[in-house]
Amino acid sequence: MLEFPNLVATADFLLSFADKKFGASDRRGFLPALALLDTSETHPSLRVHQLHGDKAGLWSASASSSLRIEFERMPDGRKVLRDCSRHYDR
Repeated sequence: MLEFPNLVATADFLLSFADKKFGASDRRGFLPALALLDTSETHPSLRVHQLHGDKAGLWSASASSSLRIEFERMPDGRKVLRDCSRHYDR
């Protein structure tokens, strides 16, 4: 069982993670990034940065060179996972 005590997955995140556009290897690629995001969001491989424009208020973490996780920071330190996508998907 996977447990990420500092991450809260929304239904939208879970639906995007399960989307058929991601293969099994993509999904496996998200898991180490989620573990790092849960425990050490400053890890350089995540390249965490704030988003702008229509995604203002959200943050992005890289799961790989082509995969990203969008999240919102909560005042209590937890992160609410909003979406997973390929970089620059619209």
